Amino acid sequence: MTDTPAPNGRRSRRDVAGAVSAQFSQALGSFLLQVLAARLLGDEGFAVFAVLFGLVVLGTAVVSGFVGDSLTVLDRTVAAVRRGLQWWLVAISVVLGITAVVGLGGSQYLSWRDSLLFALAGVAFVVEDTLRRMLMASMRFWSIVLVDLASLVGSVGVIAVAGVVGDVTLAHFLGGLLVGQLLATVVGVALLPRADRWWARGVRPERALVFEYGKWRAMQVSVRPAMLAVMRVVVVAGVGRAAYGQLEAARLFVAPAMLAVNGASSYLFASFARTKEHATRALLAQADRGVLALAVVSLAAGVVAAALAPSLGVAVVGDEFDLDRWSVFGWSVYAAATAAATPYGVLAAVRGRQSVTLVARLGDAVLALVAVAVAVGVGWATSTIPYALGVFALAGGLVIRQTMVSDIARGRVP
Repeated sequence: MTDTPAPNGRRSRRDVAGAVSAQFSQALGSFLLQVLAARLLGDEGFAVFAVLFGLVVLGTAVVSGFVGDSLTVLDRTVAAVRRGLQWWLVAISVVLGITAVVGLGGSQYLSWRDSLLFALAGVAFVVEDTLRRMLMASMRFWSIVLVDLASLVGSVGVIAVAGVVGDVTLAHFLGGLLVGQLLATVVGVALLPRADRWWARGVRPERALVFEYGKWRAMQVSVRPAMLAVMRVVVVAGVGRAAYGQLEAARLFVAPAMLAVNGASSYLFASFARTKEHATRALLAQADRGVLALAVVSLAAGVVAAALAPSLGVAVVGDEFDLDRWSVFGWSVYAAATAAATPYGVLAAVRGRQSVTLVARLGDAVLALVAVAVAVGVGWATSTIPYALGVFALAGGLVIRQTMVSDIARGRVP
C-alpha cells in the first residue's frame, strides 16, 4: 500500500521533465535560427526576420489556441469532433497563408516570392505545432523533442548548404524554416499514438463545438504575441530600428529560459485538462505552487543571464550588439510575470471561464502598450520596456486568480 504513490510521483516528475525538455528543444530551434539571422543577415536583415518570426509566433498562437487547446480538452476520439478540429486547422491555415502573401507582398515589405515562401513556411509551422499539441495531449513529451530536433536539422541544414554555396539571404532562412517544418511533420505523424493517426471522414464535422471552445482560447493565447508585435512597432517608430535591435538581442539572449518556463506551463494545461474531476480549489493550490516555482526559476535565470551578458553576448548574438544587463534582466522579469499569470489563465480556461481570462489579458495588454508608449514618448531607456510589460502581465494573472477564488466561494465552479 505504501508503494503505490511512488510510481505516480516518478511518472509525474518524468512528465514535468519531458514538458520542460520539449520546450527546451523548441527553444533551441528558434534560438539558433535567430542567432544565425543576427550573425548572417546583419542589422537590417535581422530586424526583418525578427518581425516575420513574430508573425509566425502570432499565427501559431491563434491555431494553437483554437485547435491545439480544443483537441486537448474536447473528445477527439469522436469522429465528428476530430473532423471539426481538422476542418478548422485547414481553414485557419489557408486564411493565414493568404493573408501573409497579400499583406506582405502588397505592402512591399517582402517581394512576392519571399511572401509566398513565408506563407508556406508559416502554414507548415502551424500544422507541425498542432502535431506537437497532439503529442502533448497524449503526454508524449519526449516524442516532441524528436520532432523539434528534426525541425532543427532540416532548417539549419538548408542554411548551412546556402552558406557553403554563397551568401545567405532571407529567402534561405524562409526556405530552411519550410523544410524543417515539413521534416518535423513527417516525424510527428510517425510518433503519434495509433489512435490519433487517422483522418476523419464520412461524418459531418462538429465545427460549432470546436468554434465555441476554440474561439476563446485563440483570442486568449494570441493577446500576448499580438501585444509584443505592436510593441515592436511602437519602439521602432519611437526610437528607431537600431534601438529595437538592441532590445530584441537582449530578449534573444534569455529566450531559451523564457520558453522553458512556458513548457512547464504547457504541462500544467495538459495536467489540468486530464484532471477535470478534481476540485478547482485543489487545482488552484497546485497552480499556486507552480507559479511560485516558475517565478523563482525565471528570476534566478535572469540574474545569471544578466551577469553573463557582457562576456557571452558577443559569442551569442555577435559583436554588432551591445547587450545591456538591465534589458536582459528585464526580459527575465517579464518571463517571471508571465509564468505567474499563465497557470491561472489555463486553469480558468479548463474550468470554462474563458471570457474572464480574455478580459483580464486584454486589459493588461492594453495597459502595457500604453506604458510602453509613455516610456518611449518621455524618452526613458528602452531597458524599462520589459519591466513595464512584466508589471501588467503579473497584474492580469492576479486578477484571474482572484476571480477564480471568488467563483469557488460562490459555487460557480466545481
